[in-house]
Amino acid sequence: MDKIKLRQICFLFAAMMPITKTIVYPATLAYTARNDLLWSALVNFLLEGAVIAAVLFLAKRTNCTFFELLQNTFGKVAARILYGLFGLFFALSALLPLMEQKNFVTVELYENVPPVISFAPFFALCFFACTKGFKSIGRVADIALPVFVFCFAAILLLALPQADFAALLPIGASGAKGIFGGALQGLNWYTDCLYPLFFLGHFEYEKGAAGKVLGSYAAGSAAVLVFLAVFYGTYSDIAILQYNTLAQISKYATAGTSLGRVDLLFVFSLVLVLIFYCCVPVQMCVHCISKAIGCPPVWPAAVVNLLLLAFTIFFNYSFAELQTVFTQKLWFVFALFAYVLPVCSLLLRRTANSPQKEKSRE
Repeated sequence: MDKIKLRQICFLFAAMMPITKTIVYPATLAYTARNDLLWSALVNFLLEGAVIAAVLFLAKRTNCTFFELLQNTFGKVAARILYGLFGLFFALSALLPLMEQKNFVTVELYENVPPVISFAPFFALCFFACTKGFKSIGRVADIALPVFVFCFAAILLLALPQADFAALLPIGASGAKGIFGGALQGLNWYTDCLYPLFFLGHFEYEKGAAGKVLGSYAAGSAAVLVFLAVFYGTYSDIAILQYNTLAQISKYATAGTSLGRVDLLFVFSLVLVLIFYCCVPVQMCVHCISKAIGCPPVWPAAVVNLLLLAFTIFFNYSFAELQTVFTQKLWFVFALFAYVLPVCSLLLRRTANSPQKEKSRE
């Protein structure tokens, strides 16, 4: 069976999860919540953390995979249909991060060749990752941790002297509407809590596992909150204009030196982590479709990656419109699949393949 280690799940949340929230998300959040952006993000993190805790509680009580839980409760046909729907959701959740990454590379790396040439290699990498399953996610997480810790800390240290944290005051200036509106519009960046549900049965639940995973998630969340605080402290009222935040937050650190923008070395290293993490929802999509139709992952991997490549080319100049649709129109879809359904999974029938195993888990 395709396996992922508990350590690697922890690294996924601590080192890879924060990267997706450092490109477009900070400026989007500043537009709605203004100086209360930290509180909006905190609402999202608490909700997502609660879902992760619920799934870990389920993992403690069963050895079954999510597909087996659905099959035990609704039957095999219904389980395949539901997995197909989750596959479509993962494809949807992959679209905006892919467009963010493409725009970031185009703007910050001064890429001016046609997107089919500059971005096609990513989908070749993604195709390979999709055929390797959860093991590839875990191995990348192991590599990503030291890169993230060193480079992310370096960028924050460079940006910190330019930040005026008084810009975050007064607390509550945007009101409940701004705080919760920002949290609502940011839901499409908070779908990571769904991954442990599909890791069920693919990792060994050990003593203290919940504390380790939730502690890692808290560390990643704290990194994002510090990043947002430094970002808004640096740009304040013009924060809404600073897209590609990861490359913008520390650009004034070396303005008075002859070395140029040495911070870009750290930015480019973090982009590698972002590239690998953008593969994760596509891998989950392929996993769901493969289970739904009962075929090897290579064929769904090829079709899904070709369709996503076509999508990025077709909507090459429509990122702003896509972002509006995702943040203001589709928030209920992300709330349903990433929050409501994982919590409802606690009600699924937990029938293990081996009664002795299930008894020992209890």
